[in-house]
Amino acid sequence: MYNQATYKAYDRKKSIHFKGTLIFTIIISVLSILCIFVYDCLTAMPYFQTQDIQIRGHNYLSKSQILECGGLMPGDNIIDLNISQINKRLVQNPWIASASTYRQFPNALHIEITEKKPLAILMIAPPVIIDTYGRVIKKQTSSDPDHLPVVTGITYADISQSGAPLSQKMISIIHVLSEKKQTLGLPQNLTVTQVHVDMDFGITIWLHQAHSEMEILLGSDNYRKKFYRLRKLLTFFRYRKAFQQIDYIDMNNLDRIIVRPLVKNNSDGKEV
Repeated sequence: MYNQATYKAYDRKKSIHFKGTLIFTIIISVLSILCIFVYDCLTAMPYFQTQDIQIRGHNYLSKSQILECGGLMPGDNIIDLNISQINKRLVQNPWIASASTYRQFPNALHIEITEKKPLAILMIAPPVIIDTYGRVIKKQTSSDPDHLPVVTGITYADISQSGAPLSQKMISIIHVLSEKKQTLGLPQNLTVTQVHVDMDFGITIWLHQAHSEMEILLGSDNYRKKFYRLRKLLTFFRYRKAFQQIDYIDMNNLDRIIVRPLVKNNSDGKEV
């Protein structure tokens, strides 16, 4: 009698547990189907189609290039977009250092990117563009900026892999072409068009002036003081109205600066 009562009680508990589990499973299934139905309805609604895509932070990439890189196009459903995948695709572009994308309901998308800052073109085979940290951005193509200074005298051995220390040549190039060049005294109205690195003579730069290039030998060290002295020297020649008559300046030894004037030709080809 005791065993039969215990069995009946156990059987009732088992039946109640089974029914509860079944009801819970049915509720979850219904809710899942309902959620899928609602999601399908929302992703099919024209109300949530992207009509405005705002992009900020781009200088070297066009809006169409960024949209193509992110796999985006106007009309995409804003709910159906995978924001994480968009950001991953964007940072695969060699120009993009970081990317952040967010939605603005009902139909706007905002993309904020941080581009790498190009510093110069290294004339190796093939030519590559480096950033302000001395790292390679990409191989140069016809669609890349063409106003960057050209660096010669560099080989593949001078290019450091990601995470490795920079070579001494690269450190010198960054020092000369850094965006802080104004603090080093480089005149604002002159731009560096070429940099040549030589193991024996150090760094030589060419500055663009009105109708010619001014060659300046900087040597291998003490660039800050040399740029400061260069600013004073060019200011002096500008005051003397002889600024555009300089062809070459040797600043390797600050105690003995050599200035060579620009030789002009007459209409008949003779030097004056």
